[in-house]
Amino acid sequence: MNVQKTGSLIATIRKEQNRTQQDLANELGVSSAAVSKWERGIGFPDVSLMEPLAASLRISIAELFKGERTENNVDNEYESLLSDVVKVSANEITKKKKITNWMIAITVAVLYLMFSVISHKWEIT
Repeated sequence: MNVQKTGSLIATIRKEQNRTQQDLANELGVSSAAVSKWERGIGFPDVSLMEPLAASLRISIAELFKGERTENNVDNEYESLLSDVVKVSANEITKKKKITNWMIAITVAVLYLMFSVISHKWEIT
Protein backbone atom coordinates (compact mmCIF):
# COMPACT_ATOMS: atom_id res chain seq x y z
CA MET A 1 0.00 0.00 0.00
CA ASN A 2 1.51 3.28 -1.15
CA VAL A 3 0.04 6.41 0.45
CA GLN A 4 1.31 8.64 -2.37
CA LYS A 5 -0.23 6.48 -5.11
CA THR A 6 -3.54 6.19 -3.27
CA GLY A 7 -3.64 9.95 -2.70
CA SER A 8 -2.90 10.63 -6.34
CA LEU A 9 -5.65 8.21 -7.40
CA ILE A 10 -8.18 9.89 -5.11
CA ALA A 11 -7.29 13.33 -6.51
CA THR A 12 -7.36 12.16 -10.13
CA ILE A 13 -10.75 10.48 -9.89
CA ARG A 14 -12.25 13.33 -7.86
CA LYS A 15 -11.14 15.81 -10.53
CA GLU A 16 -12.44 13.57 -13.34
CA GLN A 17 -15.81 13.65 -11.61
CA ASN A 18 -15.63 17.47 -11.47
CA ARG A 19 -15.94 17.43 -7.70
CA THR A 20 -14.19 19.60 -5.15
CA GLN A 21 -12.43 18.35 -2.06
CA GLN A 22 -15.27 19.89 -0.08
CA ASP A 23 -17.85 17.90 -2.09
CA LEU A 24 -16.07 14.63 -1.32
CA ALA A 25 -15.53 15.64 2.30
CA ASN A 26 -19.22 16.45 2.78
CA GLU A 27 -20.23 13.11 1.32
CA LEU A 28 -17.91 11.21 3.66
CA GLY A 29 -18.49 13.36 6.74
CA VAL A 30 -14.89 14.56 7.05
CA SER A 31 -13.16 17.90 6.61
CA SER A 32 -11.80 19.13 3.30
CA ALA A 33 -8.42 19.32 5.05
CA ALA A 34 -8.59 15.55 5.59
CA VAL A 35 -9.24 14.98 1.89
CA SER A 36 -6.36 17.32 1.06
CA LYS A 37 -4.01 15.32 3.30
CA TRP A 38 -5.05 12.07 1.63
CA GLU A 39 -4.50 13.51 -1.82
CA ARG A 40 -1.06 14.86 -0.92
CA GLY A 41 -0.05 11.53 0.60
CA ILE A 42 0.35 13.01 4.08
CA GLY A 43 -2.41 10.91 5.61
CA PHE A 44 -4.55 7.90 4.81
CA PRO A 45 -8.31 7.56 5.19
CA ASP A 46 -9.57 5.85 8.32
CA VAL A 47 -10.40 2.20 7.76
CA SER A 48 -14.08 2.94 8.38
CA LEU A 49 -14.05 5.31 5.38
CA MET A 50 -12.46 2.94 2.87
CA GLU A 51 -15.68 1.35 1.63
CA PRO A 52 -17.67 4.61 1.38
CA LEU A 53 -14.71 6.34 -0.28
CA ALA A 54 -14.30 3.59 -2.86
CA ALA A 55 -18.05 3.67 -3.56
CA SER A 56 -17.99 7.45 -3.91
CA LEU A 57 -15.09 7.28 -6.37
CA ARG A 58 -16.75 4.34 -8.17
CA ILE A 59 -13.73 2.08 -7.79
CA SER A 60 -13.09 -1.12 -5.88
CA ILE A 61 -11.59 -1.22 -2.43
CA ALA A 62 -8.70 -3.19 -3.92
CA GLU A 63 -7.99 -0.37 -6.39
CA LEU A 64 -8.10 2.14 -3.55
CA PHE A 65 -5.59 0.12 -1.53
CA LYS A 66 -3.37 -0.42 -4.57
CA GLY A 67 -3.53 3.24 -5.56
CA GLU A 68 -4.18 2.40 -9.20
CA ARG A 69 -7.00 1.38 -11.45
CA THR A 70 -6.99 -2.17 -12.69
CA GLU A 71 -7.93 -3.15 -16.22
CA ASN A 72 -9.41 -6.44 -15.13
CA ASN A 73 -12.32 -6.48 -12.80
CA VAL A 74 -11.25 -7.50 -9.34
CA ASP A 75 -12.44 -10.93 -8.35
CA ASN A 76 -15.74 -10.52 -6.46
CA GLU A 77 -14.56 -12.93 -3.78
CA TYR A 78 -11.40 -10.86 -3.23
CA GLU A 79 -13.39 -7.62 -3.11
CA SER A 80 -15.88 -9.17 -0.69
CA LEU A 81 -13.03 -10.34 1.53
CA LEU A 82 -11.50 -6.84 1.58
CA SER A 83 -14.89 -5.36 2.38
CA ASP A 84 -15.32 -7.76 5.29
CA VAL A 85 -11.84 -6.97 6.62
CA VAL A 86 -12.60 -3.25 6.49
CA LYS A 87 -15.90 -3.76 8.33
CA VAL A 88 -14.32 -5.93 11.03
CA SER A 89 -11.52 -3.40 11.53
CA ALA A 90 -14.00 -0.54 11.79
CA ASN A 91 -16.08 -2.49 14.31
CA GLU A 92 -13.00 -3.21 16.43
CA ILE A 93 -12.06 0.46 16.42
CA THR A 94 -15.60 1.38 17.49
CA LYS A 95 -15.50 -1.16 20.33
CA LYS A 96 -12.17 0.18 21.56
CA LYS A 97 -13.50 3.74 21.49
CA LYS A 98 -16.55 2.70 23.53
CA ILE A 99 -14.38 0.94 26.11
CA THR A 100 -12.11 3.98 26.33
CA ASN A 101 -15.10 6.30 26.78
CA TRP A 102 -16.47 4.11 29.59
CA MET A 103 -13.08 4.04 31.30
CA ILE A 104 -12.87 7.83 31.12
CA ALA A 105 -16.42 8.21 32.47
CA ILE A 106 -15.74 5.87 35.39
CA THR A 107 -12.45 7.62 36.17
CA VAL A 108 -14.14 11.02 36.18
CA ALA A 109 -16.92 9.72 38.45
CA VAL A 110 -14.42 8.24 40.92
CA LEU A 111 -12.35 11.43 40.93
CA TYR A 112 -15.50 13.49 41.50
CA LEU A 113 -16.49 11.33 44.45
CA MET A 114 -12.99 11.51 45.92
CA PHE A 115 -12.92 15.29 45.50
CA SER A 116 -16.35 15.59 47.12
CA VAL A 117 -15.27 13.53 50.14
CA ILE A 118 -11.97 15.39 50.51
CA SER A 119 -13.58 18.83 50.25
CA HIS A 120 -16.29 17.83 52.77
CA LYS A 121 -19.08 18.66 50.38
CA TRP A 122 -20.27 15.13 50.75
CA GLU A 123 -19.61 13.57 54.14
CA ILE A 124 -19.59 9.87 54.85
CA THR A 125 -21.59 9.03 57.99
